[in-house]
Amino acid sequence: MSRSEEQDEQEIVMRIQQQMRVLDDAYEPANIPSLATIEAQVKERRQMRRRANRIEMILFWIAGLFIISFGAFLLHSAPALYLGIQAISLCAAIVVAVSWSGRRRKETRHE
Repeated sequence: MSRSEEQDEQEIVMRIQQQMRVLDDAYEPANIPSLATIEAQVKERRQMRRRANRIEMILFWIAGLFIISFGAFLLHSAPALYLGIQAISLCAAIVVAVSWSGRRRKETRHE
């Protein structure tokens, strides 16, 4: 670099720094929360997430117990209907799996 280019570059850097100072003076810094405030927020959100997870787990167990008890009731009261539902569910799962794998093959062929 020649001397004039270095001087031009230094002049540009000085102008940019001067303009940055003007911007810094024009705008007040945002309120930055303290470390204690951030830690308190993290703790509160963690507790809320734990509570939500606990509620979700309880609902999952209730739904699972309901489904199992319904299946047991259906097995004892109408075994033919229970076996029919099981067979239809198995066939539906196979159809979905085959159609899904067929779509994946088509997508990979195009790529």
